[in-house]
Amino acid sequence: MDYYPFVFGAVTFFSTLSGGLAAVKYRNQYGASSALAAGVLIAISLFDLLPESLRLASSLTLPIQNLMYAVGGGFVFLFVLERYFTVHRVREGDNFRNMRHHRAGWIGAAEISIHSFVEGVAIGLSFHVDFHVGILVAVAIIAHDFCDGISAVSLMLNSRNTTRATLGMLLLVAMTPILGVTSTLFFTLPQIYLVYLTSFLVGGFIFLGAADCLPEAFEKNPPWVTAVFSLLGFLLIFGMVRIINI
Repeated sequence: MDYYPFVFGAVTFFSTLSGGLAAVKYRNQYGASSALAAGVLIAISLFDLLPESLRLASSLTLPIQNLMYAVGGGFVFLFVLERYFTVHRVREGDNFRNMRHHRAGWIGAAEISIHSFVEGVAIGLSFHVDFHVGILVAVAIIAHDFCDGISAVSLMLNSRNTTRATLGMLLLVAMTPILGVTSTLFFTLPQIYLVYLTSFLVGGFIFLGAADCLPEAFEKNPPWVTAVFSLLGFLLIFGMVRIINI
């Protein structure tokens, strides 16, 4: 393998790190970053990951219904983890409220790490196919990995993790594309597994955006701020995808 995949893998590292550090720097406004992350997560699922899964499924003649099962599985998987293992009831006087455990942020950020690892694998494998294909795939991934950094940090901060823990998870998320590229030196992942894994991540990302980041954003912000920043994240990814596919 040429060194090009590793060069682009390194660029994705700095792209993710930059987005995350920006979110940490403005953590006092993390309600707005939660809204932005919500729009990004949902848009990446609808405009990037799901269309790519459908395209690959069509080329492999896989039943679309099976992909939807994987999407539903990803949603339910995080729903169970989030609601039954990372949220506990706290009594405040005569009232009760739900409080999110710190590990909720780790679970959400870990799923972004898996997504980033798959992106690294995609960069490595695409250069096996064709140099120009590899360039296009790498540029597309670099463009939205900045948003992955924002999303990972927002999930960690929403769960009241410390800045040190948040930076540690950000570093892991930033490193996983490089690990993904490196892994392609030792194996080639069959496309059918990539299709189902990507579909599974779609369900998880939709849950994180709609059921985790958005409620937190509405709690911390005036409604118009949440609407504006979530729409901004949504349009940011939509615009990136449209430009990349021209």
